[in-house]
Amino acid sequence: MRGTFNELFAQALRSLDVDRMFGVMGDANMYIADSFHRLPGACFVSSANEGGAVLMAAGHAAVTGRVGVATVTHGAIANCVSALFDAVRGGYPVLVIAGDTSRAEGMHLQNIPQREVVAPTGAEYREVRSPQTAALDLAAAFRSASSARRPVVLGIPSDFHQAQCSMEFPRATVIEEGVARPSREALEEAAGVLIGSSRPLLIGGRGARDAEAALTKLAERLGAPVATTLRGKGLFADDPCLVGICGTLANPVASETIARSDCLVVFGGALTSLTTLKGELLEGKRVVQIDSDPGALGRYFPVDLAIVADAGVAATELIEILDEAGAPASGFRSEDMARKVEDFRRKDWSAAQGTGPLTLTGVLHRVNQLVDPDRSLCIDGGRFSHEALRILDVAHPCRYAHCLNVGHIGLSVGYGIGAAFARPDARTLVVVGDGGFMLGGLTEFNTAVRYDANLVVVLLNDNAYGAEYYRFVNQDFDPTLTTFSWPSFAGIADALGGRELRVTEWSDFDALARALERPGPILVEVVLDTASIPDPGDH
Repeated sequence: MRGTFNELFAQALRSLDVDRMFGVMGDANMYIADSFHRLPGACFVSSANEGGAVLMAAGHAAVTGRVGVATVTHGAIANCVSALFDAVRGGYPVLVIAGDTSRAEGMHLQNIPQREVVAPTGAEYREVRSPQTAALDLAAAFRSASSARRPVVLGIPSDFHQAQCSMEFPRATVIEEGVARPSREALEEAAGVLIGSSRPLLIGGRGARDAEAALTKLAERLGAPVATTLRGKGLFADDPCLVGICGTLANPVASETIARSDCLVVFGGALTSLTTLKGELLEGKRVVQIDSDPGALGRYFPVDLAIVADAGVAATELIEILDEAGAPASGFRSEDMARKVEDFRRKDWSAAQGTGPLTLTGVLHRVNQLVDPDRSLCIDGGRFSHEALRILDVAHPCRYAHCLNVGHIGLSVGYGIGAAFARPDARTLVVVGDGGFMLGGLTEFNTAVRYDANLVVVLLNDNAYGAEYYRFVNQDFDPTLTTFSWPSFAGIADALGGRELRVTEWSDFDALARALERPGPILVEVVLDTASIPDPGDH
């Protein structure tokens, strides 16, 4: 096919089934963005900043499981470093089409060493070799992002864009998803470990997101209670013996159950230091880890038995082996445990019934109740995060776009907008602090407004950088430098063209319930006393 480079490159993107591209236009990518947007079924989403565009692509990828695409102009990749770091560690497939300076303009002000900027983030850097090979180079970069589940940055010199050229579109690569079937011997060994256990606990991670029914049957067959990793949030919601999230976010019932268990069987979870309390939760226990990704097995801590397998297939075949062996179920999963779980939930929920000053736990429970349960969810970093991650639910692990992979604050609004575009008919809930919003959410809230994204931003405003506030307070330092006199965030949302609501007392949640009857972007500013949010160091 012959034509202008930017038009052919845009068609190559569409041939890869890319229908949305986030980005900021500049002279090294604007023609590609314009050509793409003009194609049937394609949409270019103009973000406020380049880092936000990459975050949106990552949020889109987190919810869809497909490659999210962003584009930036030359030099602007420097604004994307935090976003790339987070997407790399989150394992999100993202393709960043990065315009590069013309090779004839070495002294251009926007000419920076893009490869050297990208390399430390862990993302892969590739270049389009020539206008004629561009479609092939694009397809290779796209496949790499998809298969490696990480960002790939594809550099394109700006002088290619207006070139007349011939471009060969590669044949579509059809990937038939198969099932990783474990060997009978490996599963028999796993069954032996489970049969020898008197207090087994089954843990589901994001990698087991499509195997909930099979894992539930296995837990019942074993007599095992269930828990999830943070990114497995949404699994086992209807199980009365779901004790909660394993690790640093564990509630008292989960902590007690995990401590008492003598065997962990983990499906699709990476067993990070946060999930295992730096390995402490694995001590004195037999651990069976099952994952379709060989790289996840024993990545952080040694396990007794690691099996490469699809979670659903492995669980189903384990049940068959247990039945053949006539193995009895343990008594660890019990009505008494279910009562403990329900008693804790009831006590925890009671915090939302307060009549005094607003409390963080109570506010989060109210939000959890009011916002559509089929929502997507993004939670920013801050001292509120522990409680927000513990309390806020999703209906399925794919509805949760985790954006705390490097612990930076200010990433959630970008992720949330990408998630909202991925599921336009569902709400996306973003929970962010005042500092995170000013650092990274403020500029992109207007992006949500411009595109009428179905976004609910709950901004928890305590007028401080909370973690630093408590460090100073606990060491008898003056915390004044950690506090701020922000403008009205509700007023800012209004000025940016969005709807807004300010919550200062419990009765204001009645207005939130009415406001949520309408779709579209809304910012809910919840005003909290600086000293009312728990010290994150206490967790």
